[in-house]
Amino acid sequence: MRGRWSLVLLVCGALAATAVAQVRLTIAGGVVGGGPYLQSVGLSQVLSSALRDVSATVQGTPGLRANAARLAAGLADLAVVVTVDGHDVLQRRDEFKDAVKFPLQMYPTYPPQYVHFIVKESSGIRRFRDLDGKRINVLTRGSLAEKVGTKLLVALRVRPARVFHYPHADAANALQAGEVDAVVAGGIAPAYGEVALREPLRVLSLTDEEVALVNERMPDIPVLEADFSRSYRGAGKARVLAPWAVMAARHDLDPELAYRITKAVFDNYRVIVQVYREAEGLQPAAVTETRYPLHPGALRFYREARVRIPPALLPPQLPR
Repeated sequence: MRGRWSLVLLVCGALAATAVAQVRLTIAGGVVGGGPYLQSVGLSQVLSSALRDVSATVQGTPGLRANAARLAAGLADLAVVVTVDGHDVLQRRDEFKDAVKFPLQMYPTYPPQYVHFIVKESSGIRRFRDLDGKRINVLTRGSLAEKVGTKLLVALRVRPARVFHYPHADAANALQAGEVDAVVAGGIAPAYGEVALREPLRVLSLTDEEVALVNERMPDIPVLEADFSRSYRGAGKARVLAPWAVMAARHDLDPELAYRITKAVFDNYRVIVQVYREAEGLQPAAVTETRYPLHPGALRFYREARVRIPPALLPPQLPR
């Protein structure tokens, strides 16, 4: 009899273990220390605390374009993806012509990915034209800052003396030491906030004439005014490039799982803000500003939250 009860207990234990079997996800986060990477860390903490059966590993990558590539190749389950890159994957354009997986949005990462140029206040650099002949760090190859920041320099006809590709921590040290004159960041990076504690910084602001040039030569990327005073001592409001990045899931991720993740994020958003304070303020309705299609599971969440979803955000027909 005792042996029979032991067998029953073993079977029940096995069933219980199966019921809470872990779903392991890989998140492509971006450049280590950058805003997208930190938001991915925040998501992983939400998953570990709010969903018992889901865990995630965050991967550092060269940047958000690389995130899209990893997801398109099936090497990641979730990724922070700029909407411009996401559309390239959906349309199988450029290097994504062989994409087998497609990024669909769960929620926007907040705020938009402000691509901004940072200089020391003492540098004497006040406008973009002052960057001509200067040493500029555009972040790692494949990053949002490298892609969009370089396009901006071309659009404004700025010719640097030299271009560097340091990651955030090295770029911050180089700026502090005077080895580079300006750094480009895609999203707020805490490393430069630490530099600002020692010396005030300035974020360069686009003039009306420069905004007109951007609208003509980079029409897919909006320009917004943002207040950088909370992030960098000495900085204030500046008009900068502001593409959106979204936390995307592979199109074939189970819709029920995508729904649970999206709901868990909004139910526990304070966890992400604790990791990356600049993300504070995201509301479900912000998803409509991204103009990027939703994962079917995420769509269910927004409908339950009574967000009016425009047709452009409805999930497209994709292969499974």
